[in-house]
Amino acid sequence: MNRVLIVAGERQTGERFQQALGQAGFQTAVVWNPMQMVEFCRQHEPDFMITDLDLADYGLWTAVQAVRGIGTLANIPFYGISSTENPQLVEKAKAAGYEEIFPTHEGSKPIIQVLEGKLNQKEIEDGAAIEDKVSRDPSLNRLREITRDIVNTTVQLKPRVSEYGDDGPELFGYIETSSIAIRKKLNAVEDFSLHDKELRHDFRNMIGSVTGFAELILMEPGISPESTHGLSRLRERSREFVDVLDEQKAEATAS
Repeated sequence: MNRVLIVAGERQTGERFQQALGQAGFQTAVVWNPMQMVEFCRQHEPDFMITDLDLADYGLWTAVQAVRGIGTLANIPFYGISSTENPQLVEKAKAAGYEEIFPTHEGSKPIIQVLEGKLNQKEIEDGAAIEDKVSRDPSLNRLREITRDIVNTTVQLKPRVSEYGDDGPELFGYIETSSIAIRKKLNAVEDFSLHDKELRHDFRNMIGSVTGFAELILMEPGISPESTHGLSRLRERSREFVDVLDEQKAEATAS
């Protein structure tokens, strides 16, 4: 879910945004007018749309409706860039369903941050919806139960990320992605395989991200009691996770 169609009124703008988004890991394509946008969307399915609002006088709003009329693209997110501060233009864009409008002169960074946030949230939602595998190995089942609680706690904490300081969103993002990665890896692990030293080492590194970044965020001043409780729970559950790994290490050494 990282395909972006850029609809630019000027070649320099389109190429600049395409290069920046490509460097950020997005798959991009550029078209140069609203008609080309509709034709492209009839043949391909982008995940995000970035359109130049300077094209408003060239049938942009009608083209947006046409794209939304394509069944699979009915809810595709639209983002606008504009070279002028025109309240009426912004109002029309919002009426057309645009999620956010960005000044062109601010460059691509604000849009990239928004798109990355969208992708991260989608990954977390998908991860929270994962149905954990149940196996004959009680240790694996225990790790899955702990990880499920960690993932659910991160979902509950997500709306409070603005409390966590300037670096909070980035630090919290590491917690989110690590917890999802652990959950997916656990579901792929075979029963009674935790005696393997390298596998335990991998899990220790992954859960270490959850513990370490939770502790860093807890050091920020002004965090609400709800956030403190949730972050402390992440830390405690991570320690329980490590305890299970230690038990498996002891069993492997004794056998």
